Amino acid sequence: MVLPAYNEAANIKKAVFATAETLFKITDHFEIIIAEDGSTDGTDRIASELSKEYPYVVHLHSDKRQGRGKALSRAFKAASGEVLCYIDVDLATDMKYLEKLIRAVSKEGYDFATGSRMMRESDAKRPLKRELASRGYNFLVRLFLHSKLCDHQCGFKAFRREALFELLDEVENEHWFWDTEVLVRAQHKGYRVMEFPVYWRHGGSSKVNLAKDIKGMGSEIFRLWRELSFPNIVSGKGKIFLATCLAILILAFVATFLGASDILENVRTASFRTLAFASLVYCISWPLRGVRFQQILKRLGSEYGLGFLIGSIFISQSANVVLPARIGDISRMYILKKSKNLAFTTSFSSLTVERVFDIVAITFIAILASSGAASRFELAPWMSSLIKLSGLAVVLFFSIIFIASFRKSHAKTTLERESFQDGLSGKIKGFISTFLHQMSVVAVRPGSFLAVTASSLLIWGIDIFTCLLVLKAFPITGVDVSSMYMISLIFLAVALGNIAKTFPITPGAIGTYEVALTAVFALGGIEPKIGFTVAVLDHIIKNSITLIGGSFALSGLGLRWKEVLCTDKNILKG
Repeated sequence: MVLPAYNEAANIKKAVFATAETLFKITDHFEIIIAEDGSTDGTDRIASELSKEYPYVVHLHSDKRQGRGKALSRAFKAASGEVLCYIDVDLATDMKYLEKLIRAVSKEGYDFATGSRMMRESDAKRPLKRELASRGYNFLVRLFLHSKLCDHQCGFKAFRREALFELLDEVENEHWFWDTEVLVRAQHKGYRVMEFPVYWRHGGSSKVNLAKDIKGMGSEIFRLWRELSFPNIVSGKGKIFLATCLAILILAFVATFLGASDILENVRTASFRTLAFASLVYCISWPLRGVRFQQILKRLGSEYGLGFLIGSIFISQSANVVLPARIGDISRMYILKKSKNLAFTTSFSSLTVERVFDIVAITFIAILASSGAASRFELAPWMSSLIKLSGLAVVLFFSIIFIASFRKSHAKTTLERESFQDGLSGKIKGFISTFLHQMSVVAVRPGSFLAVTASSLLIWGIDIFTCLLVLKAFPITGVDVSSMYMISLIFLAVALGNIAKTFPITPGAIGTYEVALTAVFALGGIEPKIGFTVAVLDHIIKNSITLIGGSFALSGLGLRWKEVLCTDKNILKG
């Protein structure tokens, strides 16, 4: 029997004695595990004393709060019985039902059993607000997760050890949704689940933050619905597989359309000495990326070594090559948190600044380059739209930050007031306030703005010069690659290709980047077969250097690819 306890000093003794008294009437063989979850009110001391005084009491302590679900999982793994139970310490459910709960699993062949406050025969009383919220929540669980149960969150449950352990590794939630996820997954796997009505009374104060947990559980319902409805697609591997397939299909389609044999022949004609020089030039951009990120963090009050920052950038960019939707950016926040204990708000702000100034630089380059090439050809509608959309996003971002900075003397900016009307928690309010302040430190102050803009332009200038060298590696007839017009064209092509990366549907924008470059090159008179070959080789060079640098950085920081590629979960846990 597990008693989950967080700050239950007033209730824990009564709960242990009442549970033991009831269990002695049912069986001579039992243990009571107090899963004490980082309590700060003396619960740990009381639990420790009980475990020393009574041989059937086990105290399982955690120095920091893990969450209800994680504490329960840990306790069940430490338990020795074949029938595993837990009840809430407030004893809201009448203990006369405990024998029925245990018998359902030990004698009647059920794998899971739970008390219910929502069945027609149940006798449950609690505040109206919680009653309505609970009924609404359970309705959504039944609707979206196809559960047949009336009540998923009643703290009165029993499990057959083997059945529960077959599910535990699949259960992701570590907090209040743990109960629901266990019961829903059990039903989907065909386990026998018993639900029976109980007499239940509200136990007074609750550890549940109603507004916060309703939102959290809503997102968890959606997450579990996706996993159960599309098990292969929504998994991390499934997302990577689909995005990679899309990238391959795009490249294969273009190569087939243009002529794969001709493209291979073009590769053979390239000057590998020039390609090697292009690779060396591209390597120069990485120390500059590190310096820029170092300066951003310094302006936000955090200073770290250049080598460490270059390594973290290599790793996050390597993850972006492998993962779609720029999920790899999250890995840098995880590395900064794990290695330097940098606050999530600061790492998020610094990454946002970096990404925004990347867009500022490539948009500025695209506008200048399109002006330089305007005398020779007219941009395709999608090219103009990309540049305008990117420019609009930049203007909108800086307008918001400028307004927030200008109004910071007030209690809250207009933007903050609108954001907080829905009753978000104080933590989220603080996060947004800190984020806006940190953005203004770099984005609005002239010195910071000019410094980061200049470094961003230099970084992307090197990126574009690399592509120019790749183009010069091919013997192209009828086109002067060194002319100002062609240089403008290459600047425009690479800028548009990288703007397209802001809509990442494939890992590293592989496929979409090549298509964008090929289309712009064709406008300038470069044969599409050669343009596509140049785009592919340019991307291969850049991605290869990124992955090689990322691998060395992983080794230097003592990380593994698996850890980095799962940072969407790790950052939440951290």
